[in-house]
Amino acid sequence: MKKVNDKTVINSASATCSAQSTNNYMQYPKYRNKQGHGWAAEDANAMADRLSGKKVEQVGRDNCLNGADRISNGIEIQTKYCSSPSKTIGAAFSDGSYRYGGMKLEVPKEQYDECVRLMADKIRSGQVPGITDPAVAKDIVIKGNCTYNQAVNIAKAGTLDSVKFDVKTQSVSCSITCGFSFVLGYANAIRSGKSHGEALKTASVQMAKSGGTSLVVGVGTQQLLRTTVGRSMASAATNSARTILDVATTTQVGKTVVEKTASALVGKEVVGQAAKNVIAKGMRTNMITGGIMLAAQTIPDAVKMCKGKMSAAEFAENTTSNAAGIGAGYAGGTFGAALGTFVCPGVGTVIGGLVGGVAGGLAGSSVVRGVFSLFK
Repeated sequence: MKKVNDKTVINSASATCSAQSTNNYMQYPKYRNKQGHGWAAEDANAMADRLSGKKVEQVGRDNCLNGADRISNGIEIQTKYCSSPSKTIGAAFSDGSYRYGGMKLEVPKEQYDECVRLMADKIRSGQVPGITDPAVAKDIVIKGNCTYNQAVNIAKAGTLDSVKFDVKTQSVSCSITCGFSFVLGYANAIRSGKSHGEALKTASVQMAKSGGTSLVVGVGTQQLLRTTVGRSMASAATNSARTILDVATTTQVGKTVVEKTASALVGKEVVGQAAKNVIAKGMRTNMITGGIMLAAQTIPDAVKMCKGKMSAAEFAENTTSNAAGIGAGYAGGTFGAALGTFVCPGVGTVIGGLVGGVAGGLAGSSVVRGVFSLFK
């Protein structure tokens, strides 16, 4: 039974990490809009910067008028992705004047050269305040990591570009899950009396399985959230989360916990309904991720039960334990992510979510298994 418990802990923590990555690196609720490819381009280019080692803050999520979409290594960047170079450059101007003074303008990869030429023309005609040299156009316009068509595809489910992007967004959480799974598997193998070589083999197999499950669940969740069904599930999950939070905040203690956690997650003070919205957004993603993870854990057990390799009682115990582990893992992961965000936004959020998810998942799973053991 210990093996199953380890798997439960790993998967509950993995689900929490995966949900954190989705919330941090995807603006999926906006992908369905007419300009959804623009937000997809923001996310894709921000992820490309992260993977190249740059410090990225996606500040544009606050929808500040004429504000930057992200700050990459201290440089403010506004992303514009339209179907043609003239439309892309035109979108950066209002009333004959450049809207984003002091910021770089990121454009589709294939439009870069023409956009530089058009920006130079705008400078010549005096439409870029404070700039008179057309050559500066090359300093203002920067080439995006993806093309316009790739951005359009990233916003859609079932495309190669969207799957590749999802793999990238889940890479951090997946690698952390793999590392944790390997360490736990190795330690347990040594404790059970296996040699160093045998322990390494056991840990490697467990790492591969856990990493594969984490990646498939994470990518599957993000693909689902792009569909009508996924959006309906997210809407239902949001309503459920808000109901739970409304009850939780009826006491002063509950209200304080929600507000402090939400403030830590976003890096600024949020109170009242705004705080509940922050937590609700995280809860809806985790509910869907957790549901998919639970299905991934339950289906193999159901097959075993049908083949007579597992009793109905064992199936009930495993399923209940897995569900409790995932639920408690999210609670622990949320607090861990809040603390991790406070220490080091980004990676710290994911690591904090993992550690908190492990603690919560272990507690939830252990309690359920303890209850079941009373009836054996």
